[in-house]
Amino acid sequence: MAKDRQPFNRSRFSLRHRTHLGSSREAVNRAVQETMELLGGVCSRQDVMSDLEIVLREGLANAALHGNRAIASKSVYLRCYGSREQGLWIAIRDEGGGFDPHGVPDPRGEDRRLLHHGRGIFMMRHLVDEMEYRKGGTELLLYKAPPV
Repeated sequence: MAKDRQPFNRSRFSLRHRTHLGSSREAVNRAVQETMELLGGVCSRQDVMSDLEIVLREGLANAALHGNRAIASKSVYLRCYGSREQGLWIAIRDEGGGFDPHGVPDPRGEDRRLLHHGRGIFMMRHLVDEMEYRKGGTELLLYKAPPV
């Protein structure tokens, strides 16, 4: 993460949202819809909102379906902090065993171009300003700089 920002302080953000969801496609869809409504309070740009919806959907789906393997008893934890001045932070954590994000193949490779999966991490990385996997690959931290 970049060092030129002020230290993270939740109290400075107008949007402070924490929730958890089940490990199903339906739960991911509900969480994306609810979170996008909240993000509308700190973001008025439609192009940025479209990017954020993709990022949320991919990050939550990866956590629920790959990290938690769609096991109903496991949860996905979502935290969002944002303001027009400070940008937007999104943290997504699952209860899975983790993974090595550097081991995920590049979807642009000749052998991967025609596959119908495997592009989520690549897309997220290009739609946010910063992206970091932590805690052995069980937590994803995303940052979108202002103006959001």
